[in-house]
Amino acid sequence: MRSHLLSCLLGATTLSISASAAAETQSYIDLQAGLGYSTNPLLVRGDDTGATFGRVSAYGYHGWSTERSATSLSAYVENSTYFRRYSNKQAFSLAANTSRAVSETMRVFGDIGFSGDFGGQLSSRFYGVPALSVTPDPTIPATVVVVDPDLYGLNERQYRLSGRIGTSVSLSPRDSLTGIVGAQRLFVSGNENDLDYMQYDGSLSWDRQLSERLTVGARLVAFHTNYSQGRSITSVGPQATVRARLTEGWDATAGLGFVYSRQNMGSLGDDKSSIDLSLDGSLCRALEFERICARVSRQTQSSVLGAASVSTTAGAEYYRRLSAKDSVQASASIARSGGLRVLGSSQRSTFYSLAGSYDRQINDRLSAGATATVRKLTSFGPDPKLDVGGNVYLRYRIGDVR
Repeated sequence: MRSHLLSCLLGATTLSISASAAAETQSYIDLQAGLGYSTNPLLVRGDDTGATFGRVSAYGYHGWSTERSATSLSAYVENSTYFRRYSNKQAFSLAANTSRAVSETMRVFGDIGFSGDFGGQLSSRFYGVPALSVTPDPTIPATVVVVDPDLYGLNERQYRLSGRIGTSVSLSPRDSLTGIVGAQRLFVSGNENDLDYMQYDGSLSWDRQLSERLTVGARLVAFHTNYSQGRSITSVGPQATVRARLTEGWDATAGLGFVYSRQNMGSLGDDKSSIDLSLDGSLCRALEFERICARVSRQTQSSVLGAASVSTTAGAEYYRRLSAKDSVQASASIARSGGLRVLGSSQRSTFYSLAGSYDRQINDRLSAGATATVRKLTSFGPDPKLDVGGNVYLRYRIGDVR
Protein backbone atom coordinates (compact mmCIF):
# COMPACT_ATOMS: atom_id res chain seq x y z
CA MET A 1 0.00 0.00 0.00
CA ARG A 2 2.78 2.45 0.90
CA SER A 3 4.72 1.80 -2.32
CA HIS A 4 1.53 2.13 -4.38
CA LEU A 5 0.69 5.45 -2.70
CA LEU A 6 4.20 6.75 -3.26
CA SER A 7 4.29 5.79 -6.94
CA CYS A 8 0.93 7.45 -7.64
CA LEU A 9 1.63 10.69 -5.83
CA LEU A 10 5.26 11.14 -6.82
CA GLY A 11 4.07 11.33 -10.41
CA ALA A 12 2.65 14.77 -9.64
CA THR A 13 6.11 16.11 -8.75
CA THR A 14 7.52 15.28 -12.21
CA LEU A 15 5.08 17.46 -14.16
CA SER A 16 7.55 20.35 -14.52
CA ILE A 17 10.84 18.46 -14.78
CA SER A 18 10.96 18.88 -18.57
CA ALA A 19 11.08 22.68 -18.18
CA SER A 20 13.81 22.66 -15.54
CA ALA A 21 16.60 23.40 -18.02
CA ALA A 22 15.36 26.99 -18.42
CA ALA A 23 14.28 27.38 -14.81
CA GLU A 24 15.51 29.68 -12.10
CA THR A 25 16.84 27.44 -9.35
CA GLN A 26 17.89 27.58 -5.72
CA SER A 27 19.66 24.78 -3.86
CA TYR A 28 21.29 24.61 -0.44
CA ILE A 29 21.84 22.49 2.67
CA ASP A 30 21.84 23.96 6.18
CA LEU A 31 23.87 21.97 8.73
CA GLN A 32 23.13 22.81 12.36
CA ALA A 33 24.50 21.77 15.76
CA GLY A 34 23.42 22.96 19.20
CA LEU A 35 23.00 22.35 22.92
CA GLY A 36 19.86 22.77 24.98
CA TYR A 37 17.62 21.70 27.85
CA SER A 38 14.01 20.50 27.96
CA THR A 39 11.85 19.91 31.04
CA ASN A 40 9.73 17.17 29.38
CA PRO A 41 10.78 16.52 25.76
CA LEU A 42 8.63 13.40 25.22
CA LEU A 43 5.60 14.69 27.19
CA VAL A 44 5.72 11.71 29.52
CA ARG A 45 3.95 11.55 32.87
CA GLY A 46 5.96 11.83 36.07
CA ASP A 47 8.10 14.34 37.92
CA ASP A 48 11.70 13.50 36.89
CA THR A 49 11.40 14.32 33.16
CA GLY A 50 14.00 17.02 32.36
CA ALA A 51 17.15 16.42 30.31
CA THR A 52 20.02 18.27 28.66
CA PHE A 53 20.55 17.42 24.99
CA GLY A 54 22.84 17.87 22.03
CA ARG A 55 21.16 18.18 18.65
CA VAL A 56 22.45 17.94 15.08
CA SER A 57 20.24 18.48 12.03
CA ALA A 58 20.30 19.08 8.31
CA TYR A 59 17.78 20.88 6.11
CA GLY A 60 18.08 20.62 2.34
CA TYR A 61 16.11 22.57 -0.26
CA HIS A 62 15.99 22.51 -4.06
CA GLY A 63 13.49 24.64 -5.97
CA TRP A 64 13.05 25.70 -9.55
CA SER A 65 10.50 27.81 -11.39
CA THR A 66 9.63 28.91 -14.92
CA GLU A 67 6.94 31.16 -16.33
CA ARG A 68 4.51 28.21 -16.26
CA SER A 69 5.62 26.05 -13.35
CA ALA A 70 7.17 25.92 -9.90
CA THR A 71 8.51 22.91 -8.01
CA SER A 72 10.35 22.40 -4.73
CA LEU A 73 11.89 19.49 -2.83
CA SER A 74 12.89 19.72 0.83
CA ALA A 75 14.13 17.43 3.58
CA TYR A 76 14.74 17.93 7.30
CA VAL A 77 16.44 15.32 9.50
CA GLU A 78 17.66 15.61 13.08
CA ASN A 79 19.11 13.55 15.91
CA SER A 80 18.78 14.61 19.54
CA THR A 81 21.08 12.94 22.05
CA TYR A 82 19.70 13.29 25.58
CA PHE A 83 22.36 12.95 28.24
CA ARG A 84 19.99 11.15 30.60
CA ARG A 85 16.88 9.02 30.40
CA TYR A 86 15.85 9.32 26.74
CA SER A 87 18.98 8.32 24.78
CA ASN A 88 18.86 9.19 21.03
CA LYS A 89 15.70 10.38 19.30
CA GLN A 90 15.28 11.12 15.60
CA ALA A 91 12.71 13.19 13.69
CA PHE A 92 12.39 13.98 10.01
CA SER A 93 10.16 15.66 7.45
CA LEU A 94 10.34 15.21 3.67
CA ALA A 95 8.21 17.17 1.20
CA ALA A 96 7.78 17.77 -2.53
CA ASN A 97 5.25 19.93 -4.35
CA THR A 98 4.65 21.20 -7.85
CA SER A 99 2.28 23.42 -9.78
CA ARG A 100 2.16 23.77 -13.58
CA ALA A 101 -0.02 25.64 -16.07
CA VAL A 102 -0.61 23.09 -18.84
CA SER A 103 -2.71 25.54 -20.86
CA GLU A 104 -4.23 29.00 -20.64
CA THR A 105 -7.24 27.56 -18.80
CA MET A 106 -5.87 24.58 -16.83
CA ARG A 107 -3.41 24.20 -13.97
CA VAL A 108 -2.34 20.91 -12.36
CA PHE A 109 -0.65 20.53 -8.99
CA GLY A 110 0.45 17.91 -6.52
CA ASP A 111 2.36 17.37 -3.31
CA ILE A 112 3.66 14.54 -1.18
CA GLY A 113 5.08 14.41 2.35
CA PHE A 114 6.56 11.87 4.72
CA SER A 115 7.41 12.62 8.35
CA GLY A 116 8.47 10.87 11.53
CA ASP A 117 7.79 12.62 14.83
CA PHE A 118 7.66 11.98 18.57
CA GLY A 119 5.88 14.01 21.22
CA GLY A 120 4.98 16.73 18.71
CA GLN A 121 8.62 17.82 18.38
CA LEU A 122 8.30 18.96 14.76
CA SER A 123 5.73 21.57 15.78
CA SER A 124 8.55 23.68 17.28
CA ARG A 125 11.14 23.47 14.47
CA PHE A 126 12.06 26.39 12.19
CA TYR A 127 13.52 26.11 8.71
CA GLY A 128 14.82 28.76 6.34
CA VAL A 129 12.41 30.77 4.16
CA PRO A 130 13.76 30.26 0.61
CA ALA A 131 13.02 32.90 -1.99
CA LEU A 132 11.80 30.28 -4.48
CA SER A 133 9.57 28.34 -2.12
CA VAL A 134 6.27 27.39 -3.74
CA THR A 135 3.42 29.44 -2.32
CA PRO A 136 -0.23 28.35 -2.59
CA ASP A 137 -1.84 29.31 -5.89
CA PRO A 138 -4.87 31.54 -5.28
CA THR A 139 -7.05 29.17 -7.33
CA ILE A 140 -6.21 26.18 -5.11
CA PRO A 141 -8.33 25.74 -1.96
CA ALA A 142 -6.26 25.97 1.19
CA THR A 143 -5.62 22.69 2.97
CA VAL A 144 -6.18 22.94 6.72
CA VAL A 145 -4.12 20.34 8.57
CA VAL A 146 -6.08 19.22 11.62
CA VAL A 147 -3.64 17.97 14.26
CA ASP A 148 -4.56 14.93 16.34
CA PRO A 149 -3.40 15.74 19.90
CA ASP A 150 -3.93 12.12 21.01
CA LEU A 151 -0.78 11.24 19.05
CA TYR A 152 1.45 13.33 21.28
CA GLY A 153 0.72 11.37 24.43
CA LEU A 154 2.32 8.27 22.88
CA ASN A 155 5.94 7.40 23.61
CA GLU A 156 6.46 5.84 20.18
CA ARG A 157 7.44 7.52 16.94
CA GLN A 158 4.55 8.43 14.65
CA TYR A 159 4.94 8.25 10.87
CA ARG A 160 2.70 10.01 8.36
CA LEU A 161 2.76 9.57 4.58
CA SER A 162 0.43 11.86 2.66
CA GLY A 163 -0.11 13.33 -0.76
CA ARG A 164 -2.61 14.87 -3.14
CA ILE A 165 -3.07 15.66 -6.81
CA GLY A 166 -5.51 18.07 -8.39
CA THR A 167 -6.43 20.34 -11.23
CA SER A 168 -8.01 23.76 -11.57
CA VAL A 169 -9.89 24.68 -14.75
CA SER A 170 -11.11 28.13 -15.81
CA LEU A 171 -14.68 27.75 -17.06
CA SER A 172 -15.01 31.44 -17.97
CA PRO A 173 -13.20 34.69 -17.21
CA ARG A 174 -14.93 34.68 -13.79
CA ASP A 175 -15.60 30.99 -13.00
CA SER A 176 -13.26 28.14 -12.12
CA LEU A 177 -13.62 24.50 -11.03
CA THR A 178 -11.05 22.71 -8.86
CA GLY A 179 -10.86 19.01 -8.01
CA ILE A 180 -8.47 17.40 -5.52
CA VAL A 181 -7.94 13.79 -4.44
CA GLY A 182 -5.54 12.74 -1.70
CA ALA A 183 -4.57 10.01 0.71
CA GLN A 184 -2.64 9.64 3.94
CA ARG A 185 -1.29 6.71 5.88
CA LEU A 186 -0.51 7.06 9.60
CA PHE A 187 1.32 4.36 11.52
CA VAL A 188 2.79 4.24 15.01
CA SER A 189 5.83 2.10 15.84
CA GLY A 190 5.33 -0.65 18.41
CA ASN A 191 1.50 -0.69 18.53
CA GLU A 192 0.79 -3.84 16.43
CA ASN A 193 -1.34 -1.82 13.96
CA ASP A 194 -4.06 -1.03 16.52
CA LEU A 195 -3.65 2.73 16.04
CA ASP A 196 -2.72 2.79 12.33
CA TYR A 197 -5.14 4.04 9.71
CA MET A 198 -5.47 4.74 5.99
CA GLN A 199 -7.51 7.74 4.81
CA TYR A 200 -8.72 8.75 1.34
CA ASP A 201 -10.16 12.20 0.76
CA GLY A 202 -11.31 14.51 -1.98
CA SER A 203 -12.92 17.86 -2.70
CA LEU A 204 -14.67 19.60 -5.58
CA SER A 205 -14.84 23.40 -5.57
CA TRP A 206 -16.52 26.01 -7.73
CA ASP A 207 -15.45 29.68 -7.48
CA ARG A 208 -16.83 32.85 -9.04
CA GLN A 209 -14.88 36.11 -9.06
CA LEU A 210 -17.21 39.00 -8.20
CA SER A 211 -14.49 41.65 -8.36
CA GLU A 212 -10.73 42.00 -8.42
CA ARG A 213 -10.71 41.61 -4.63
CA LEU A 214 -13.62 39.22 -3.90
CA THR A 215 -14.31 35.60 -4.90
CA VAL A 216 -17.14 33.39 -3.60
CA GLY A 217 -17.87 29.72 -4.17
CA ALA A 218 -19.00 26.32 -2.92
CA ARG A 219 -17.07 23.22 -1.96
CA LEU A 220 -17.95 19.55 -1.40
CA VAL A 221 -15.53 17.57 0.79
CA ALA A 222 -15.45 13.86 1.63
CA PHE A 223 -13.13 11.34 3.29
CA HIS A 224 -13.13 7.66 4.17
CA THR A 225 -10.83 6.12 6.79
CA ASN A 226 -10.10 2.44 7.47
CA TYR A 227 -8.84 1.12 10.82
CA SER A 228 -8.05 -2.30 12.25
CA GLN A 229 -10.82 -4.71 13.37
CA GLY A 230 -13.11 -3.67 10.53
CA ARG A 231 -13.63 -0.12 11.78
CA SER A 232 -14.18 2.77 9.36
CA ILE A 233 -15.34 6.38 9.22
CA THR A 234 -17.02 8.08 6.24
CA SER A 235 -17.73 11.81 6.16
CA VAL A 236 -19.17 14.10 3.48
CA GLY A 237 -20.45 17.67 3.50
CA PRO A 238 -20.77 21.01 1.65
CA GLN A 239 -19.20 24.40 2.41
CA ALA A 240 -19.77 27.96 1.23
CA THR A 241 -16.43 29.71 0.64
CA VAL A 242 -15.13 33.24 0.24
CA ARG A 243 -11.70 34.64 -0.62
CA ALA A 244 -10.85 38.33 -0.34
CA ARG A 245 -7.89 40.65 -0.89
CA LEU A 246 -8.37 43.02 2.04
CA THR A 247 -5.46 45.34 1.25
CA GLU A 248 -2.24 45.04 -0.72
CA GLY A 249 -0.48 42.10 0.91
CA TRP A 250 -3.35 40.90 3.13
CA ASP A 251 -5.47 37.94 1.95
CA ALA A 252 -8.33 36.24 3.81
CA THR A 253 -10.20 32.98 3.16
CA ALA A 254 -13.17 31.39 4.93
CA GLY A 255 -15.39 28.34 4.58
CA LEU A 256 -18.59 27.44 6.44
CA GLY A 257 -20.79 24.35 6.16
CA PHE A 258 -21.57 21.01 7.76
CA VAL A 259 -20.36 17.40 7.61
CA TYR A 260 -22.34 14.18 7.92
CA SER A 261 -20.24 11.38 9.45
CA ARG A 262 -20.96 7.65 9.71
CA GLN A 263 -18.80 5.62 12.09
CA ASN A 264 -18.67 1.84 11.65
CA MET A 265 -17.15 0.17 14.72
CA GLY A 266 -16.75 -3.26 13.07
CA SER A 267 -16.32 -6.10 15.56
CA LEU A 268 -16.58 -3.60 18.44
CA GLY A 269 -20.21 -2.74 17.54
CA ASP A 270 -22.05 0.45 18.52
CA ASP A 271 -22.18 2.15 15.09
CA LYS A 272 -23.13 5.84 15.13
CA SER A 273 -23.67 8.87 12.90
CA SER A 274 -23.67 12.65 13.39
CA ILE A 275 -24.04 16.00 11.61
CA ASP A 276 -21.55 18.66 12.73
CA LEU A 277 -20.63 22.24 11.89
CA SER A 278 -17.54 22.62 9.68
CA LEU A 279 -15.56 25.85 9.29
CA ASP A 280 -12.08 27.09 8.42
CA GLY A 281 -10.43 30.42 7.80
CA SER A 282 -7.09 32.11 7.26
CA LEU A 283 -5.57 35.58 7.27
CA CYS A 284 -2.14 35.92 5.66
CA ARG A 285 0.31 38.60 4.57
CA ALA A 286 3.43 38.03 2.48
CA LEU A 287 6.02 40.75 1.90
CA GLU A 288 9.68 40.54 0.88
CA PHE A 289 10.97 40.79 4.46
CA GLU A 290 7.93 39.75 6.48
CA ARG A 291 5.44 36.89 6.45
CA ILE A 292 2.52 36.28 8.79
CA CYS A 293 -0.31 33.78 8.57
CA ALA A 294 -3.06 32.83 11.03
CA ARG A 295 -5.45 29.90 10.54
CA VAL A 296 -8.42 28.41 12.39
CA SER A 297 -10.40 25.25 11.71
CA ARG A 298 -13.28 23.27 13.18
CA GLN A 299 -13.57 19.94 11.40
CA THR A 300 -14.77 16.40 11.85
CA GLN A 301 -11.65 14.29 11.45
CA SER A 302 -10.36 10.77 11.86
CA SER A 303 -8.29 10.33 15.00
CA VAL A 304 -5.68 7.85 16.11
CA LEU A 305 -8.24 6.49 18.61
CA GLY A 306 -10.56 5.49 15.76
CA ALA A 307 -13.29 8.02 16.45
CA ALA A 308 -14.82 10.70 14.23
CA SER A 309 -14.28 13.55 16.66
CA VAL A 310 -15.00 17.22 16.05
CA SER A 311 -11.62 18.91 16.45
CA THR A 312 -10.63 22.56 16.63
CA THR A 313 -7.23 23.96 15.70
CA ALA A 314 -5.84 27.47 15.60
CA GLY A 315 -2.34 28.64 14.77
CA ALA A 316 -0.17 31.50 13.62
CA GLU A 317 3.28 31.76 12.05
CA TYR A 318 5.47 34.84 11.80
CA TYR A 319 8.78 35.62 10.09
CA ARG A 320 10.59 38.96 9.85
CA ARG A 321 14.02 39.99 8.64
CA LEU A 322 15.08 42.71 11.06
CA SER A 323 18.20 43.70 9.13
CA ALA A 324 20.60 42.32 6.57
CA LYS A 325 21.91 39.88 9.20
CA ASP A 326 19.14 39.45 11.80
CA SER A 327 15.80 37.64 11.59
CA VAL A 328 13.15 36.29 13.97
CA GLN A 329 10.52 33.57 13.64
CA ALA A 330 7.64 32.56 15.88
CA SER A 331 4.78 30.08 15.86
CA ALA A 332 1.84 29.34 18.13
CA SER A 333 -0.81 26.65 17.85
CA ILE A 334 -3.54 24.88 19.76
CA ALA A 335 -5.27 21.63 18.76
CA ARG A 336 -8.23 20.23 20.64
CA SER A 337 -9.96 16.94 19.90
CA GLY A 338 -13.71 16.62 20.34
CA GLY A 339 -15.31 14.77 23.20
CA LEU A 340 -14.59 11.03 22.90
CA ARG A 341 -16.68 8.58 24.89
CA VAL A 342 -14.36 6.62 27.19
CA LEU A 343 -15.84 4.42 29.94
CA GLY A 344 -19.11 6.29 29.72
CA SER A 345 -17.66 9.81 30.03
CA SER A 346 -16.64 12.47 27.50
CA GLN A 347 -12.88 12.95 27.24
CA ARG A 348 -10.89 15.62 25.42
CA SER A 349 -7.25 16.08 24.48
CA THR A 350 -5.58 19.44 23.85
CA PHE A 351 -2.07 20.21 22.62
CA TYR A 352 -0.51 23.68 22.98
CA SER A 353 2.72 24.74 21.28
CA LEU A 354 4.60 28.05 21.36
CA ALA A 355 8.05 28.58 19.84
CA GLY A 356 10.35 31.45 18.92
CA SER A 357 13.73 31.77 17.24
CA TYR A 358 16.37 34.47 16.69
CA ASP A 359 19.03 34.06 14.01
CA ARG A 360 22.16 36.19 13.41
CA GLN A 361 24.34 35.83 10.32
CA ILE A 362 28.07 35.86 11.04
CA ASN A 363 28.98 35.71 7.35
CA ASP A 364 27.38 34.51 4.12
CA ARG A 365 27.45 30.87 5.23
CA LEU A 366 27.70 30.82 9.03
CA SER A 367 25.00 31.94 11.47
CA ALA A 368 24.21 31.53 15.16
CA GLY A 369 20.98 31.71 17.08
CA ALA A 370 18.73 30.54 19.86
CA THR A 371 15.25 29.00 20.12
CA ALA A 372 12.76 28.73 22.98
CA THR A 373 9.72 26.44 23.16
CA VAL A 374 6.75 25.77 25.42
CA ARG A 375 4.50 22.72 24.89
CA LYS A 376 1.61 21.37 26.93
CA LEU A 377 -0.63 18.31 26.57
CA THR A 378 -3.86 17.77 28.48
CA SER A 379 -5.33 14.31 28.04
CA PHE A 380 -6.95 11.37 29.78
CA GLY A 381 -5.80 10.86 33.37
CA PRO A 382 -3.01 12.91 34.96
CA ASP A 383 -1.61 15.45 32.48
CA PRO A 384 2.07 15.27 31.53
CA LYS A 385 4.25 17.98 32.99
CA LEU A 386 4.66 21.21 30.99
CA ASP A 387 7.62 21.16 28.60
CA VAL A 388 9.77 24.30 28.60
CA GLY A 389 12.95 24.18 26.59
CA GLY A 390 15.49 26.01 24.52
CA ASN A 391 18.79 25.65 22.75
CA VAL A 392 21.61 27.66 21.19
CA TYR A 393 23.08 26.63 17.83
CA LEU A 394 25.51 27.23 15.00
CA ARG A 395 24.36 26.79 11.39
CA TYR A 396 26.49 26.41 8.25
CA ARG A 397 25.14 26.65 4.69
CA ILE A 398 26.37 24.64 1.72
CA GLY A 399 25.21 25.82 -1.70
CA ASP A 400 23.35 29.00 -2.60
CA VAL A 401 23.64 31.74 -0.02
CA ARG A 402 20.88 34.11 1.06
